[in-house]
Amino acid sequence: MVKFMVLPAKYNKEVKLSSSVIDKCKGKKIAIYTAVQFLEQIEDVVIQLQQNNVKVVSSQPARTESEFQILGCDCNWDNLKLEGEVDAFLYVGDGMFHPTALVLAQREQDSFKEVIVYDPTSGNDKVLGLKDMDKVLKKYKGSYVKFLSSDVIGVLVSTKPGQKQYEVSKKLSSKYPDKKFYYFISNDINFSEFENFNFIQCWVNTACPRIGFEDSSEIKRSIVNLSDVLRE
Repeated sequence: MVKFMVLPAKYNKEVKLSSSVIDKCKGKKIAIYTAVQFLEQIEDVVIQLQQNNVKVVSSQPARTESEFQILGCDCNWDNLKLEGEVDAFLYVGDGMFHPTALVLAQREQDSFKEVIVYDPTSGNDKVLGLKDMDKVLKKYKGSYVKFLSSDVIGVLVSTKPGQKQYEVSKKLSSKYPDKKFYYFISNDINFSEFENFNFIQCWVNTACPRIGFEDSSEIKRSIVNLSDVLRE
């Protein structure tokens, strides 16, 4: 029997926004998000912004446990469950995996809102735009075109909790009756195994959508996400 203990990895220092970040947010309606490690300090961040004439809104995205929290896989607009228009986004946390999800989520919106990133561990900030994911998005568009022109498709199905989409993926056959679909079910997706199935012309990913974006460089064949190929 494998024994394990779940330990919280909370950031326990004060989070104080820099003057640079506050200036970028002033006079705007800001949608603010953070990773789970910084949730306990996010109310203090909200107060700092409100004291500087910043209107703050947020939401509880899909699969999260709290308002303001975002996951790296929340890279589709509907997942954010954000109501109304905003002027910009503010992500408070370290790393780029979560804030780039906010960029990807806007890839097909009519107007793009900049993503202000503040790292409380370093005090650094930056602004992300669509150009920061330009290479990834261009490759993804090419993969989508490849999917449309392919006849033999491999469908990646994960057994991980929260990623199981087998029932939804069965809609592919009715939406694309001229294509042949082969289903590959696994708990862990090993990209090196893909070469064993050379008859597959394109892959459809039903697991974490970030596989279809950043991990596409690890796969010789094109790969697209289920949500995009099932979209009306």
